[in-house]
Amino acid sequence: MSQTDLNSTFLIKSSEVKSMGTGFCVATDTDGAFLVTCTHVVEECGEENLEVNGEKAELLHKGSSDDIDLAVIYVKGLVNVEVLPLSLDLREKDTAVTLKGWKRHKKANYIAESVMGTVVAVTEIQSDKRIFDSYKLRINSEDSIEKGNSGSAVICEKLGQVIAVATDRKSSGKQAYAIPISYLKEIWKELPEKLFLQPSEDKSNFIHEVFEALDNNPLLLFSTDSYNHADYIETIRGEAIEIFQASHVMEINCGRYGNLEESNEFFSRLAKRLNFTNEVKDCFDFEDGMIEAFSKADKQGLKLFILIIGFERLQDGVRNSFAETLRNFQLEYSREFNLVLFGGKKLIELKYNNGVHSYFNYFDEKMIPPPSFEEWQTKFDYVTKQIHHEVLGVTGGYAKLTEHCFKAGVRNEEEAKAFIDESTWKSDLFRLYKKENLCELLFKESLGNAHPYSDDELLYKLYWDNLIVEEKGKFVWRSSFIVKLGKRFLGC
Repeated sequence: MSQTDLNSTFLIKSSEVKSMGTGFCVATDTDGAFLVTCTHVVEECGEENLEVNGEKAELLHKGSSDDIDLAVIYVKGLVNVEVLPLSLDLREKDTAVTLKGWKRHKKANYIAESVMGTVVAVTEIQSDKRIFDSYKLRINSEDSIEKGNSGSAVICEKLGQVIAVATDRKSSGKQAYAIPISYLKEIWKELPEKLFLQPSEDKSNFIHEVFEALDNNPLLLFSTDSYNHADYIETIRGEAIEIFQASHVMEINCGRYGNLEESNEFFSRLAKRLNFTNEVKDCFDFEDGMIEAFSKADKQGLKLFILIIGFERLQDGVRNSFAETLRNFQLEYSREFNLVLFGGKKLIELKYNNGVHSYFNYFDEKMIPPPSFEEWQTKFDYVTKQIHHEVLGVTGGYAKLTEHCFKAGVRNEEEAKAFIDESTWKSDLFRLYKKENLCELLFKESLGNAHPYSDDELLYKLYWDNLIVEEKGKFVWRSSFIVKLGKRFLGC
């Protein structure tokens, strides 16, 4: 573990028994630090016997060890501590992760270490009281997760942010389970505002536009970049709850059902998740359940607000069945609900690919804005406006490429160019175009009229691969540097 990790991840012990676990810092104040751990760690150590770095720890919040196995403790006197950034985004299968935690070493000694792993699946666990999400993790063959790792931060390698908390393991230690960090909001009702990324002014304006447009048609929010949009989702959810009341806000995370190949099973499981009163066996039963939900909201003079994320993770057949159902709702019950649907290329195809017969042809659309300077600075505090300006001049605002530069500590235009030149990005960006005749396009500034579902197959591909963007109604290359990379790689 690095020094930063050691200054953010702490051994939790009991002053009375041998039990121990791990906790990590999510917030600080002038007197101490707030750590997240597992409820079962607190219970095994004893609420009155918790110690961290020789300081007594106070239990502030906890869930049930049988489902939301999360707890928050406060350690007064624990200062100069690093805060680990948190992500509300639900990650999918094959996401690379690192677990950072403590384990027993010898009799009274403990050792901190990091173990590598991957998300095997995003599963649903049924407790006596509820259904909740869980990550099933596989630990690399040379590593294992130890009993003391309960409460460890599970960090997404790509995001560099905590996505979950390790809760339990199989006896072999080669497999573990973790609960998404988003459930922290359920047990910590007054958690600090800045714990998760806050929206910038640009984001707030965009969210305002979203809610201004809702009474017309369901709204598709799309992006050509897979940058984490969890903060947009969180802001829209919060605004919807304020306007429509929590009981009338229905959130559907399709990522939970990405492994399902049968639409009937999808509708059945989704209905259970949404607590429908009657059994649902197919799309028709699901429609009946939704109509009942519309009616309940209408009796209170409100609309139902539906927020759908992870839509593109559904299998093709399931996604089309769900899209057809949403279209039916729009045609027959548009006055009964509001719908916001997040997605990208596959979402836009459902609006345009079959003309007037497309499932979403009547749905409105908005492009999600790129990350702002404030968002980048929140994530990488060394970034100044000058650094931001110079790096984006090279990357053209391509979020994943920009993040790659900021993670490496790039500070100016020349460093950004050198860093990308020495990386695999030039082949990553252009290797799929070796057989295409790109050279002629690479010498043009304007590439024709812009549209997210362009009739020009090559421009359509370049747009969704983030190499070109829309500017004043025209397609243009993201940056002159990306053009130079393409010319060199393709031998133009």
